[in-house]
Amino acid sequence: MSKYNEIMERIELTDEMRERILSNVKAKNKRRRISRVIGGIASAAACAVIVFGAVTVMKNTGSVRKDPDKATIAETSEATPPTAQDTLTYGVVPYSSAADLSEKFGTEICDIKTLPFEIKSASYSIMFDSFAEVDYCGKNGEECCYRIGKDAEDISGEYDEFTSIENTDINGITVTFKGYDGKYHLASWISGGHFYSVSLSEDMDKEIMLRIAEEIID
Repeated sequence: MSKYNEIMERIELTDEMRERILSNVKAKNKRRRISRVIGGIASAAACAVIVFGAVTVMKNTGSVRKDPDKATIAETSEATPPTAQDTLTYGVVPYSSAADLSEKFGTEICDIKTLPFEIKSASYSIMFDSFAEVDYCGKNGEECCYRIGKDAEDISGEYDEFTSIENTDINGITVTFKGYDGKYHLASWISGGHFYSVSLSEDMDKEIMLRIAEEIID
């Protein structure tokens, strides 16, 4: 079971609402729409709004499911707009910098300086207590998603059937580059028991992805 499915199992929603949330999660994993979940925690807030919308719909009927072993939406007579704290409880915790993220996640995380575009903004977060994520946005709409998992499970979010896959050794670590038609946009590897992935919004020459991976590994 994937991380996302495990998280969804903790909240009892109707089939329709569950499908809406899962669809949003899958959509952000498309290659040319790299996730930027923490640009002011907008995506998490959207999930919170859906759940609180469920409270509104059910305010006359009570909880979705009265199962003591499951998290439920409590009975309520009035729907309350989600607060910042409510948003954080849905598994997305933002931080102010790479240093702050490193301290909280317990693994060294540095900003990437060899990206092939000028950075306009960067955001930092811990997602579902499972992986750290740094999202970069370029001045011309370019994007980069950098993730570090708490363990060796693949948390890249990219599981397409790539036409170009190549492994390269960097300081004794096997780095896998994936993309299409001889170019690459995803680099992933395992180091120190953690899964690492860097994904760009466009396919690039391997040398560009190699330079990014070398910077992080070194």
